[in-house]
Amino acid sequence: MKKFIFLTVIISTLLSCSSDESFDNNPYLARPSFKYQINLELPKYANIGNPGSAIYVNEPYVGISGVFVYNFGGGTFTAWEAACPNHIPNGDCLAMSLSSPIVTCGCDDYKYDLLTGSILTNPDTKDDKKYYTLQPYNVYYSSASNSITISN
Repeated sequence: MKKFIFLTVIISTLLSCSSDESFDNNPYLARPSFKYQINLELPKYANIGNPGSAIYVNEPYVGISGVFVYNFGGGTFTAWEAACPNHIPNGDCLAMSLSSPIVTCGCDDYKYDLLTGSILTNPDTKDDKKYYTLQPYNVYYSSASNSITISN
């Protein structure tokens, strides 16, 4: 149990302190301003209650194409933009499909990890194109209200 808590703290620290420029300089995705609260008592969000689970939040004005929320366990969550990070959002490239802990872009079948946001597919690097990770959002978990607040 101590190892799990230690690992959770390390991963959480790395995610919150990341200075990876691909998060900030993605030319395909805007940085929308929003704040959305998820009440974990609602049946609609029951699937996010277990460690290792993820949900897709598709509400108006939440992200660009919605948000994926992943439960690490121990009150630690991540939230990522649901739009494909390596395309301008349109048509088939709107929202990725979820198969926790992996999301897949419908345009190119690139796969991304909801734990770290990193791309799992090995893109063709011969084209000198820069490939982007998932766009992160801020997450705050409140055990008092049993809710998660996602914001940007």
